[in-house]
Amino acid sequence: MSEGRPGALVLGSDFRGLAAVRALGRKGIPSFVVCNDPRSAWYSRYSVGRERWAGKLHGDDFRDYLLELADRRGLRGWVLYALQDETVETVAENAGVLGDVYRLTTPGWDSARRALDKHLMNELADLVGIPYPKTWYPKGAQDLTWLNLTYPVLVKPTMSTWLQHSMRRKALWAHDFAELRESYRTLAALVPPEEIVVQEAIAGDGHTQVSAAVFCRDGEVLGGMTARRTRQYPIDLGLSSCYVEAMPVPGLIELASSLVEELGLSGVAEVEFKQDERDGRYKLLDINVRLWGWHGLCVPCGMDFTSLLYQQAMGQDVKPAGPVYGWRWRRMLTDLPAALQEMRAGITTPWGYLASFARGRTVPSVFAADDPLPGVADIAVAVRRASKRTLNRRCRAATGHAPLLPDRSG
Repeated sequence: MSEGRPGALVLGSDFRGLAAVRALGRKGIPSFVVCNDPRSAWYSRYSVGRERWAGKLHGDDFRDYLLELADRRGLRGWVLYALQDETVETVAENAGVLGDVYRLTTPGWDSARRALDKHLMNELADLVGIPYPKTWYPKGAQDLTWLNLTYPVLVKPTMSTWLQHSMRRKALWAHDFAELRESYRTLAALVPPEEIVVQEAIAGDGHTQVSAAVFCRDGEVLGGMTARRTRQYPIDLGLSSCYVEAMPVPGLIELASSLVEELGLSGVAEVEFKQDERDGRYKLLDINVRLWGWHGLCVPCGMDFTSLLYQQAMGQDVKPAGPVYGWRWRRMLTDLPAALQEMRAGITTPWGYLASFARGRTVPSVFAADDPLPGVADIAVAVRRASKRTLNRRCRAATGHAPLLPDRSG
C-alpha cells in the first residue's frame, strides 16, 4: 500500500475513527483501520484496508504488532492516528521506535502523561493559574475520614480509561460517607489506591460544559474553535457527548492556550471546562491530546483537525482558517436516551428536545449519504452490545454473581 502519497493508519473504529477516515478519504487520502472490536469505521468505503487485533490496544504486544504491521502491509511512512487514551499512551511511550516507522500525530510521553493523568493535569493547572474542581488525594481508605467534604463528590481514578472499559463510567458518585467508602472500595479493586482521587461535583447540566479545540505547534496555538457540549450520555457522568453546538465562548481559547504552551504541544488538543455557577469561572475538567468524539463537527466549521494533523505530520506549513459557527453535531444513538433522562430529571421537555432539531445545521456522527454502510453497522453493534448487557443482567439475577468485567481492550 505504499504507492503514491502516504495514507493514514487509524487506531480505533468507532465514530471518532469514522470521522477521521471520512475526512481523509474525501481528500483522496487512504486509511487503514486497526481495532479489536469492529465498529462503524471498519465498514467505511473510505477505508482501503482493515485488520483486527486480538488483544488490547495497549502495551508492548500492541506496539510490536504495529511495527510488524508496517512492513507486512506496506504502511511505512504512513501517518498514525491514536484515537483512544490507551493507544495514545502506547504510542507516546514508544514514540522513538514507532516514529522510525510511522509519522506520528501523538505528542511524546512527557506531555501526554501530564494531560492524561488527572493529578499531573491539576498540577499543570496550578502552574498556569487555571481553576479546577477541588480535589483530594487520599493515600488509602484510612485517609477518607479526614477529608473535609461537601457532598455529593466524585470518586475517580487519575486515569479513567480502565474504569470506562470495566464499568462504562468516568467516575463514581458519593452522596455520603458510606457511599464514599463503597465507591472507593470499588475503584481500589481496579486501580492502585494511590491512583484514586476524590473531587467536588460542580452543579450544572450540559449547558455549562464547554470545550476549546485547538491546533498547535511547539506550544503555540495556530487556530481553534469553541463549543458547548450540551448533552452527554449518561447525563450525570457521561462517557461521551451526544449533542454538541459550535458557538463562540469568549476567553476559552486563551485558557487552553496557556496549557498548550506549558505542555509544548504540537498537534491537537481538546480542553474541557465546566462553568461554576458559584463564581462564574470555567473549571478545567480534561485535556484530550487526540481527536475527540465530536471532531466531525469541526469540519463544516472550517477546522478539519484530521487533515491539519496529516499536513503537519507530512511537514507542510499549516495555517488554519478561522471557525464558522452555527453547526451542531448529534450522535442520535445516545442522544435520544440522554434526552429521555433529561426529561425525567426535569431538565428539558419533549418540545424542548424537538426544538433542538430546528436550530442550526446538524452533522450526524455516523450517517452519511456518500458512505451509508457504517450507519447500518453502528445500529447492529449497538443491538449486539445491548443484548450482551441484558444477558449479563439475567445471569446476575439467576446466579447471584456479577458477570466478568470486560477486559481493558477498548
